[in-house]
Amino acid sequence: MQRLYGLSTSTIAFLAAAFILVVAASGCGQDSSVTELTGPQTYGGHYAGGTATGDTDEGAAFARWVMDQDPQHRYLTGAVVRGDQTLGVKVQPTITKGELHDLLVSLTQGMARTFPGQPIKVIAFYQSGDKLAEANLDPRTGQISVG
Repeated sequence: MQRLYGLSTSTIAFLAAAFILVVAASGCGQDSSVTELTGPQTYGGHYAGGTATGDTDEGAAFARWVMDQDPQHRYLTGAVVRGDQTLGVKVQPTITKGELHDLLVSLTQGMARTFPGQPIKVIAFYQSGDKLAEANLDPRTGQISVG
């Protein structure tokens, strides 16, 4: 089984699906994290039938990697990276709670490997832009909380 960023192919596929669901939901909402993620993008844009952007070149590259994990867009429709520590993903409405949980955990782990030593936040959004769920990594303990 091929591995990328220490994740199995099946884990990456699942994470990508969850990521799509999150990005799909990031369009609008009252949560401040939505405003934080929808601001001007310096790098990236339309990519592989979705959107992959970041406010740094490294962030945009990670967003593209996330979208590459779900080329059929079964789970994800877009990815945004802010400050190299926050990832927002729009997810498809068909994603299950279990798939979303696994996707958030996997994306958080992948982002922590790409941007080590800092707090990581991965936020999933409905296609409407409303916040669906969030995962946070504490870099001191390595613990990931999903809520």
